[in-house]
Amino acid sequence: MTLELDDNWKPLRDAALAAMELAHAPYSKFRVGATLEAADGRLFAGCNVENASFPVTMCAERVALGAAVAAGAVEFRRLFVCADSVDPSAPCGMCRQALTEFAPDIHVLSEGTSGNRIEWRLFDLLPARFELDSPRQEGHGS
Repeated sequence: MTLELDDNWKPLRDAALAAMELAHAPYSKFRVGATLEAADGRLFAGCNVENASFPVTMCAERVALGAAVAAGAVEFRRLFVCADSVDPSAPCGMCRQALTEFAPDIHVLSEGTSGNRIEWRLFDLLPARFELDSPRQEGHGS
């Protein structure tokens, strides 16, 4: 399915494609770029960073999330993901869980190398997210 790319998504797509070009994927050769848009409009891009010890590998979505949180952004509205795959790729389960801590209803748009795009809401991708019994503390760093 090819969705028309709304002009509002183009800056996110451009940043994600640029980040994908910088991905460190010597093992899988599967490069991914992601751009997270904060509620205030700032964009945070990330790329996957693989490691020979595979659990140490960081996904593009979580790299972007870490950069955003380090810059003080904790509210998000959109995520664009692009990958070296013909079809669009959804964020992995760990990324879904990490993102849902901040934005369970975020819009996710993914594009494959074919130009095909799919859009989801994060809560549709992760309908039964893991939550602790106690509410999150104010300030997010507490």
